[in-house]
Amino acid sequence: MMMVRHARFLAKVSKNAALRLADEFESVLNELEENPYQFPTETDENLPGGMYRKALFCKWYKAIFTIEGQNVYLDAVLDCRQDNQGYLPL
Repeated sequence: MMMVRHARFLAKVSKNAALRLADEFESVLNELEENPYQFPTETDENLPGGMYRKALFCKWYKAIFTIEGQNVYLDAVLDCRQDNQGYLPL
């Protein structure tokens, strides 16, 4: 849902930018499927240490996810230019 909001907002400003966002997000999803451990641990002090990883994409966006066994759970897609305090998983 967060990704849809980001893309919808961006499309109002620039369709090309929204398409680029979608393309880069798709690349992140493909990389998560291949090897989610390639992404660094999230260091946000508001999140439990070592529990989440992050994937940065499209210059300003960050995907927050967890790995449990063979499963990857995407918890949030954040625009790093905004205060995302209410959107962070706990």
